[in-house]
Amino acid sequence: MPTKTRINITVDRETLRLADREAHRRKTSRSEFIRAAVHAEAKRNDHAGKELELRQQRHEAFQSIRRIAKKAGNWPATKIVHDWRYRLVNDKN
Repeated sequence: MPTKTRINITVDRETLRLADREAHRRKTSRSEFIRAAVHAEAKRNDHAGKELELRQQRHEAFQSIRRIAKKAGNWPATKIVHDWRYRLVNDKN
């Protein structure tokens, strides 16, 4: 088990009451509950950061596609893709 460091924190009575109630509900100590909450929040923030990065990558890809579409002009992309898909299906039969 990793070493633990004792700290003092200041919280209002309501926060302390909520922490005690939740720790009791989980049948654990207040300290263990606070440790778990900190880990859960850190994990949530990591996940949110990864989601933001993915959204940015998608946005950049979308912008790139728009630039290409603007250069290429008006052409029937949907029809070309559908024809290509149906050709592949028909070739298999």
